[in-house]
Amino acid sequence: MSIKRISLAVATAALSAGLLTTAVVPAQAASADPGQAVSVATPKPNYKPIPADATTKKGVAKKGLDFGYLTKVTLKDGKLTVRFDRAEYYDGPAAKKLNGGVTPADDYLIKNQNKKLRTFTISRKASLIGTYELLGSKDQGHKKITRKLLVKNFNHADSRVPVWVRHTNGDSGTITALAEQFLP
Repeated sequence: MSIKRISLAVATAALSAGLLTTAVVPAQAASADPGQAVSVATPKPNYKPIPADATTKKGVAKKGLDFGYLTKVTLKDGKLTVRFDRAEYYDGPAAKKLNGGVTPADDYLIKNQNKKLRTFTISRKASLIGTYELLGSKDQGHKKITRKLLVKNFNHADSRVPVWVRHTNGDSGTITALAEQFLP
């Protein structure tokens, strides 16, 4: 492996890990013009609140959203972390199709085939939305909550709270938005 390939591999790994926001890589990696540098930038984190309807008209997750269950929430020394059990959420047409052509009773279907629990940090800037358990009441809504309220209400809720999250790096990295999914 050449030094240029090693440099590109190191830059790519650093970008993926969030250690760099921009890297200059050899032109051979991106173009046929030798000696020309190309800038590779990572997208800025998206802190916008997750909408109340997190699925498309087809009934699958909107781009950039990840569904699962919070199984633990911890705030220690200002660092908010969650344990997350990733699952797949479908509603409408997708739920009907996956349910053998029959609309599920509550018009949604959740598949949780991978029981691996993941730990994520939630950014201090993240938008946090509660709809039921995380609001601390049994009233439905779609309201902003604070980091402290997230911890407090999770600890008084059921052991698993369904949520949508958005990450800085696809389906990994720091969480930039979290919204509870109400399940009837």
